[in-house]
Amino acid sequence: MSPPRRLPPDFSRSAAYPLYAFDPAENRAWVLHFEADDYRRASFLDQRSLGRRDISGWAVNRTELDAALPASSPLRDVHWLFHIGHCGSSLVSRLLDLMPGVLGLREPLPLLALAHGREDPTVMSWEAPVLALLARGFADTHAVIVKPTSLVATLADRLLPTTGNGCLLWVDLHTWLATMLRDAALIDGVLSSEPLRLARQPSLPAAHSPGARLARAWLVEQLRWQALAADPALVGRLIDLDFADVLRDPAPAIARLAAHYGLQAPPDWAQRIKSSELLSRYAKDGGAHFDGNARRRELAAAAQKHADGIADGMDWAQAALDAIGKTDLAARLRPRD
Repeated sequence: MSPPRRLPPDFSRSAAYPLYAFDPAENRAWVLHFEADDYRRASFLDQRSLGRRDISGWAVNRTELDAALPASSPLRDVHWLFHIGHCGSSLVSRLLDLMPGVLGLREPLPLLALAHGREDPTVMSWEAPVLALLARGFADTHAVIVKPTSLVATLADRLLPTTGNGCLLWVDLHTWLATMLRDAALIDGVLSSEPLRLARQPSLPAAHSPGARLARAWLVEQLRWQALAADPALVGRLIDLDFADVLRDPAPAIARLAAHYGLQAPPDWAQRIKSSELLSRYAKDGGAHFDGNARRRELAAAAQKHADGIADGMDWAQAALDAIGKTDLAARLRPRD
């Protein structure tokens, strides 16, 4: 980053200056200088977003940052694409980027810091400035759609009341287990965050094997979203979306999601998706080919290789649903025909 200097005069209203990270102990933050294309390219708004070109920025203290914040923020223009992790959220976010007026923010670091620090008042004192800075756009921005890290769903009850609409993207449990069990790092990522994921959630039966513990993490997100959707203050503002519906017929599925965010698909919407080639490339790395056939082959191979772990998870989930009386979620355990 370049040496510290005063924040630009349009800082309070322009997304050109994202809040990269904050340090609550030192009461300071780091702000970058982005162009609209930097957002479109970035799969993650963390250190991985800095490698494509020389990104300048500023180190600022909290007093300077607060002085530069907008007097009021259009938080209702900030919408959320929550997800269970490794369920197509990057692809859905990039498809939404094709909508006129969308500024897509993928996995901002400050939100993850808030999720980890939920019980720390010093960390949570940054919640208001983080949200205010997410609400900025460019001249053509009509909606900011944030796809946070999956762990940030644990903070949804705090984020949603003052902001816009939300969606939970998910895949059926069988598909998710096949996806997760193929990679030890994916398993560790979920299991290491169990205390945070399970906090403030209903008591569930004990889970011991990796498959059962993964199933518990999947179920917790479904239960969390059901509870949020039942909140009278959020009625009509939350939906959920099975990623299989996106793969089955992308244009209408994303158009419906966009309408939930107050956006209208353009007349050439299906052609825009086709021309983008997003459906034939890996969403986190546009240079890698990855289409529906490749996805099906990978999942079939993983399902065969990890059949025992998947069975553990499926058995645990069915027993848990019976134990807590949530049999309405049983239809989500397996892919629909």
